Amino acid sequence: MRCDVCGCESLEIIKSKGKSSKELLLKCEECGNIFRETIDIGKPLDCRVVVSEFEKSHKSFIKLYPDEILQFGDVIEVDGREAEITSLENKRGGRVTKSSVKDINTIWASYLDTPARVGISVDFSGRILSEKVEVNRDFEFVIGDVIKMGNLIFRINSLKTMERKMRRGFARAGVTKRVYGKPVDDEKFKHDLSSRVLG
Repeated sequence: MRCDVCGCESLEIIKSKGKSSKELLLKCEECGNIFRETIDIGKPLDCRVVVSEFEKSHKSFIKLYPDEILQFGDVIEVDGREAEITSLENKRGGRVTKSSVKDINTIWASYLDTPARVGISVDFSGRILSEKVEVNRDFEFVIGDVIKMGNLIFRINSLKTMERKMRRGFARAGVTKRVYGKPVDDEKFKHDLSSRVLG
């Protein structure tokens, strides 16, 4: 949209009304001209959402406008609860981090009001100890960090998130599926997850 006097695109929305088409009252930030513009935003679409809650997931639908842009990490409301987008699947079957609603096939999300459940695999030269921990969704697993879990102390050497396998960097627990590590003799650990292990 442009100002019909000076052609500037820097506009302030003073008033907005309507649902499927919006009537806007706009003010040009360049010359101060005030004018009306009507835009058609289309009808909302039923978008499929798969929400994960621990090992279970369920399907739901939410209404979104076709031109809305969604991205990884956005918070949406599903069945009256807030959920964070963990992945987007486009209509070609590919996973993307950002997309307009009209090109999305499935939104993958997880509820924000539940802690994250993350698998931990520690490799004892071929013998794998596997546990699950329940941590705050914002907890960060950092590759290279030393973690205590009961009598075991291990160093994180890789992570598997919803999107990819990582050998460096960090990921929040909310998007981490599994943490891989190797035991160490180090007494200095950064985090003690002993109380977070699920029995």
